Amino acid sequence: MIKNFEEYKTERYKKLELEFLRKSGEFFSKNFAELRKNFLINVRSAIKNAVETQKIEKKICAYISVSFLNTSVIEKNPTLQIDFYDEDWFYGKSWARSRHNADFLLKFWESFTADALDESFYIRSQVSKVEIKSLFWGTLDKLIYIFACNAKYFGFLVSFSDEYDELQKAENFYITCGTYLDWQERIFAELPEVDLLNLEKNFDTTFRPIKKKFFRGKSFENLNLRHCFFEDCIFDKFIFSDINLCDAQFLRCKFFSTKFLNCQFAGGDFFECNLKDCDFENCSSEPEDAAEDEYFANFRMYHCYLLNVNFLENKFSQLNKIHCVEK
Repeated sequence: MIKNFEEYKTERYKKLELEFLRKSGEFFSKNFAELRKNFLINVRSAIKNAVETQKIEKKICAYISVSFLNTSVIEKNPTLQIDFYDEDWFYGKSWARSRHNADFLLKFWESFTADALDESFYIRSQVSKVEIKSLFWGTLDKLIYIFACNAKYFGFLVSFSDEYDELQKAENFYITCGTYLDWQERIFAELPEVDLLNLEKNFDTTFRPIKKKFFRGKSFENLNLRHCFFEDCIFDKFIFSDINLCDAQFLRCKFFSTKFLNCQFAGGDFFECNLKDCDFENCSSEPEDAAEDEYFANFRMYHCYLLNVNFLENKFSQLNKIHCVEK
């Protein structure tokens, strides 16, 4: 029998929490399509209502936050709250708001909390249920973080809807996901293009669109290009050196005699790209090399043509080559 609260946290709660988060993460992965569907339905519905509000109040939207309300668990009505802010946003004071059911996030919550409160494992006079319940909030945060890490792979699909096109947006527009009045993870952004070869110091280069650009005989060095979207670009005799390309996407890009040196590719995608005489050296697609506490999808090369592409001293166990042609 567990004799005190500190012992309970290390000997019982930690193990239960890890198992709960593991099962929840696996459930999200196995039901990814349904998770995506529910998310998009909720956000599109919220945007539709916000568009009607804009017609009356003439507000601009710079930021949408999708937040889980921890207090909704107490009420046994798990809820996602979607808030719309203008460019002078003050967190908590949105100009449009809607709430949506989030039962799908807590499939294993009831059984987890029941196991955590099971009195057969601890001495009631030494460990109180109030103390145990105080641990639940930290577990909820971890659960929503796992959800947010999944949401970054379908948040961008919101931008393909009619509702999104009607929404009046600021030049710098973001969608984030997290917990209300607390942390938020950016899952989508619509930002102006930038010249990656001529940047100001400490300029935010993440989530940038780079379209129909021709890069020849130069290099990107020590850049954070997470979530960048490269479309119809050409790279000739180019070097990517020490670049964070996690969750970055390359669509219909062409690479000739290009080198990738010491780059991170966790969660990245090459789709319908051509690569000829290219080298990947000391690169990695492993999640633990990118971030210890974040979920990443597998790095994919999808419907690509590869001719004389060399992979040297890399860690690419998560690379999926799907319908690629290699010669």
